[in-house]
Amino acid sequence: MTQIVPSPSRVTGVTGVPDLPGWDATWRLARDGYAFGQRGFRDVGADAFRTRLLARPVVVARGAEAAHVFGEPDAFERRGAIPRSVVHLLQDEGSVQQLEGPRHGERKVLMLELAQGERAGLVEAFRDAWPEVVAEHGHGAVPAAEVAARALTRAALEWTGIRVDRGRETELSGELTEMIARAGSVGPLNWKARLRRRRTEAWARDVVRERRAAGDHETIAGRLAHHTEGGRPLDEDVAAVEMLNLLRPTVAVARFVAFAAHALHRHPDWASQTRGGDAAATRWTADEVRRFYPFFPMVGGIATEPFELHGEWFEEGQWMMLDLYGTDHSPELWERPDVFNPGRFATASPHAVVAQGVGEHLASHRCPGELATVDLLVETLQQLTQGPAYTVPEQDLRISLRRIPAEPEDGMILQFA
Repeated sequence: MTQIVPSPSRVTGVTGVPDLPGWDATWRLARDGYAFGQRGFRDVGADAFRTRLLARPVVVARGAEAAHVFGEPDAFERRGAIPRSVVHLLQDEGSVQQLEGPRHGERKVLMLELAQGERAGLVEAFRDAWPEVVAEHGHGAVPAAEVAARALTRAALEWTGIRVDRGRETELSGELTEMIARAGSVGPLNWKARLRRRRTEAWARDVVRERRAAGDHETIAGRLAHHTEGGRPLDEDVAAVEMLNLLRPTVAVARFVAFAAHALHRHPDWASQTRGGDAAATRWTADEVRRFYPFFPMVGGIATEPFELHGEWFEEGQWMMLDLYGTDHSPELWERPDVFNPGRFATASPHAVVAQGVGEHLASHRCPGELATVDLLVETLQQLTQGPAYTVPEQDLRISLRRIPAEPEDGMILQFA
């Protein structure tokens, strides 16, 4: 995989990581959202700073050097690096994201085989599901992410070989969507979503039991249900969590779908190229949607060995947060980063986009479903420009960076014909 190539520091002659003013920056993170890192980098005049979050010392960084350091194989572990409220909604105990060492590698091989090697079937299922869901919705206005979540849920179920009725499909779409929407919240909203997740996990355990009882080794759900580690099947609860780790990230692409609709509306010149069948321009637009729009703000890790950043050495156990949104908007890496311009990918490497993590997919903090996300976005752009016709009614299209996860203010409403 092509790596981000460091360029000279934008603060020439300065080494070390400065302190962000103030003892603890938790309030700033809550206030600034995705812009937390960028404003901090501006305040200290560097691409990294020290601070505290929830009273814990942390280094927050962006850019090529930080991405290289954080993306080194096995250099940072995940446990203890993000709040438990987020872990319980997006990952949960025993899942591939919470493992380290050989067990993590073995489990991630499986997830890569499914999420990458089998992704063509997922895209084909989404291609069929989008016009079906639009037709079922009928004439009227609907948020793009809502249509996408239903279509992606249907596609993911078809792809994994899980059969449910339409009523359960609708419920499942809502459950998976809420896990994503409430991951950035605290208090009652997060607790409610975590309780609702338990129902989804119970359903997933039933799927695991059914696939094991049926001796299903062929479907994706069956292969996951029968996966063994150390000669033993996965614990039933763990297998259920990993089932959700295939379904939930697929439904999370619905936010990118809303952003893709937003981009096509705001940039009709690129929409016309996709509508005209320009495959290269369509792929560039998918990459630029992932770079430009706010998806996951930061990724965290605990150093497993000493590391050097900006000329300063940090000890094993140091907590580091890599600012994904800030890196995708870093002037060190991107010309005019705050301008939506798919044409930049005529020469830039799409692997420089870190919206879904950094490093190699197998050994580092990079989402195994990244390539599937790109393919789904390409299909989305084709559906939005060549599929069922729609218009964009008058609405508030602003996107607040304070809200995590972000979305257009009015939901990017589409009026289907």
